[in-house]
Amino acid sequence: QLMTPRRRARWTTAVVVVAVLIVVRNLAGLDSAPLGAYVDETSIGYNAWAISTHAVDEHGAHLPLYFTAFGEYKNPVYIYTLSALLKVLPLTVVTERLPAALFGLLVCLFLTLIAWRRSRSLPVTLMALALLGATPWLTVESRVGFEVISMLAAVSGALWCLSVAQDGGRLRWYVGAGCLLAVSVFAYSTGRVAVALLVVALAVAEITGARRLLRGWLISLVPVAGAYALLWAWNLSHPGALLARFNIISITADHAVLSTVIGRFAGNYLTYFGPEFLFIQGDHRARQATQFGGMLLWVTLPLIAAGVVAAWRQRGQPFMRFIVLGTLAAPVSAALTQESVPHALRASLMLPFLLVLAIEGMILLRELTPTWRRAAATGAGLALLVQGVLFTVDMYATWPARSALDFDAGEIDAITRASAMSSGAQLLLSNTLDQPYIQAAFTFRPMPPSSLTDDSAGPLLGAMNMALVDPAMPPARPGAIAVLSSGDPVPPGAQRLFDEVTPAASFALGSKPTQYETIVVYRLR
Repeated sequence: QLMTPRRRARWTTAVVVVAVLIVVRNLAGLDSAPLGAYVDETSIGYNAWAISTHAVDEHGAHLPLYFTAFGEYKNPVYIYTLSALLKVLPLTVVTERLPAALFGLLVCLFLTLIAWRRSRSLPVTLMALALLGATPWLTVESRVGFEVISMLAAVSGALWCLSVAQDGGRLRWYVGAGCLLAVSVFAYSTGRVAVALLVVALAVAEITGARRLLRGWLISLVPVAGAYALLWAWNLSHPGALLARFNIISITADHAVLSTVIGRFAGNYLTYFGPEFLFIQGDHRARQATQFGGMLLWVTLPLIAAGVVAAWRQRGQPFMRFIVLGTLAAPVSAALTQESVPHALRASLMLPFLLVLAIEGMILLRELTPTWRRAAATGAGLALLVQGVLFTVDMYATWPARSALDFDAGEIDAITRASAMSSGAQLLLSNTLDQPYIQAAFTFRPMPPSSLTDDSAGPLLGAMNMALVDPAMPPARPGAIAVLSSGDPVPPGAQRLFDEVTPAASFALGSKPTQYETIVVYRLR
């Protein structure tokens, strides 16, 4: 049924208003929700600054493909994006998280474009946009400066390209999808396995109809093959680097028998599709979820169920076959690891596929009779509004306090304040703190080494006139200032200068989070 111009204008205005609200929400309070900055964020921030200003990373490597940081390798897409922003912006917590907010907006844009293309309905597009903007999984990853959100943006863009290409679009849309999948290989660690699985899913989806065997989708494999060729070449010059971390956390790390490994994989895999993870509690770490409900809103559940029905009814479409196969393939990388299950970041590739299924569910509901359609839309809209508002209130008011320990809140402030009090003397940092050298480097931005050095904090600490110390055996330096963890022993005769305590929640829908003392600063005697 065609809309009158007035109704179309109203729906268009509503879409614009919701889009503006999502932009404001993504950009507002990036340094206060959450509070602090986790060491992965400060590592990404300092390395991006070093690339932007000196074209080397913290170890003196010139424009590296991967970035070495406390024994692991960080992925390049987010860091190089941030380095470009740092050409015109100062390095702050807000700036470090800004690419996450922008990549999150791209996810919303690409999936909303899919909703519009698949439905040609402004009400469906509005509902899809509102759901995307209120989804906890996407919201959290849009507010934390980790690399994973760049992979979600690239894969969401690839899905949009495929939705056009597989619906009679030109060859260039397959090229675009292939390029974005190639970017995903370098966006996040799980992308190295996930993109290969998605390519297999794409091949199966396309060749199920034999007449499509020689169609243009094959060209999308060219940039992906190029990405894996580059990855292979890098691995040859850095043997074992890409698998070093995986070998520690994988389900085969303890060399268990095959039946045990299969059982672990199956258990992990099913966990990611379980209600506990998706709808009830989510990730157990407050760094990766607000812990106010699950990773998805409850209203998403019936929409995904309807989307599965829609996918079955449209199983002749390559795009829908790919969405279903992609949904099944998405958590495989996460299921191969045994550490911290469920892990929202490693499983995040599920998100765009689940949301596309939810969008298909919205489209299917249009087939209801007008009375039932209106009732379903009203119920879904109210459920989305209520849970979305409650989640947002908790995110701004309670999550900062709940997640303060997870984001090392107070560590940067303590180091900065202690440095100002040290009067030029060497500042002592406890080795029990979470990588304090990179927290200090993020704040003071020492010049990175001009030539390649080992993976050590020494050069940066030396440039900042700081040193790591064992708090159990503090050095005999009367007058020196030491920044210690609250659990460290008190140095004999030391003068306590100040401490850092996690903040109280400004408002809590349930019980308020407990406050903890995290850091204590002393003057040695």
